Amino acid sequence: SLENHPEHEYLIIIPVDKGFDYILEKSRLPFTVIRKPHRKTSFLSRLWFDNVQLPRYIRTFNADVLISLTNISTFFPPIPHILLFHHPHFVYPESAYYRIIGKSEKFRKNLEKICFRMTLRGSTITVVQTPVSKERLIKYYAPYIKPEAVRVIPHSAIPITPEPARSFTYSYDKNTFYLFSPTRYYPHKNLELLEKIAQKLIDMNISGIKFLITLEAAHDIRGARFLKRISRPPISEYFDNLGFIPTECLEDIYRHSQAVIVQSLLESQSFSYLEALYFHKPILTTDMDFAHVVCGPAAQYFSPEDSEAWAEGIAELKKNPLKLKEMKRVSAARAEEYLVTSEEVCQAYLQLAEEVRLLSKNN
Repeated sequence: SLENHPEHEYLIIIPVDKGFDYILEKSRLPFTVIRKPHRKTSFLSRLWFDNVQLPRYIRTFNADVLISLTNISTFFPPIPHILLFHHPHFVYPESAYYRIIGKSEKFRKNLEKICFRMTLRGSTITVVQTPVSKERLIKYYAPYIKPEAVRVIPHSAIPITPEPARSFTYSYDKNTFYLFSPTRYYPHKNLELLEKIAQKLIDMNISGIKFLITLEAAHDIRGARFLKRISRPPISEYFDNLGFIPTECLEDIYRHSQAVIVQSLLESQSFSYLEALYFHKPILTTDMDFAHVVCGPAAQYFSPEDSEAWAEGIAELKKNPLKLKEMKRVSAARAEEYLVTSEEVCQAYLQLAEEVRLLSKNN
């Protein structure tokens, strides 16, 4: 969408080896690119980059506004700073996520929260994606940010990809009920719940149901263990792992799936919700505020602790085509009401950037 705004010059800073180069190669933007270390592979190097190198790059480029899409950025911005917050881990201290991660991961999250607070102090405006995120951010970080300095700009899943859609090679069975779960393995994605649901379906003697998942064993050792467990019969009959999915193939899988399942313990807005709405798919998800604010009436909600209720809900949808059809209709209506385009999001950010630039200039 920035290609529609060539009146600006852009200094784009991207993490090394995370796939963004491919996008920029096709872009016609007037941009300069700098590659930074990724926080997960080099936390200290990233702190050095954010707080020493980044301010230097900003001054050299003579930038007017800094927009950070990374939750944590420089603590000492030399120009007006718009910060996007979309890391739900920081605003759900009560989440079951913190009961399932290890000590080292908890320690890292505490370090990240300290860095986030320091980033908030230096930001001019903080952008969140939903009103729920705004409420929680203000609740838990009141000493570091003023309510009037928080704005809501939703994310967009339109278009799904700039590339032409293409088919994904997979043999669908017309008698199977497919639930698509598009996610990599992270603890907060709660993929283990799918294993428990499948076991409940086995206990209920309900077959003809398949979870389509998208994991890569090399991405996370815990994901590899999960894949190993679900590869054993009889539970293996309820899963097919599609592996990495190119974005241009997502449409094909969504259209062949009867429903989308999002079993996460934490989300900000979630592409899975937005994409499911875009393709008018029924959604089964966790009964959490972040889910309700996005999906509204287009989803069925379940406790993340109650795998039996999930299994019963899935079984009901499979045997009740009228209910499935009604959920599709409601999903389409919710999409019309809720979804925004990437151009609308881009325009909102550019308008906000101009607002903070003028405010800084007048002060």
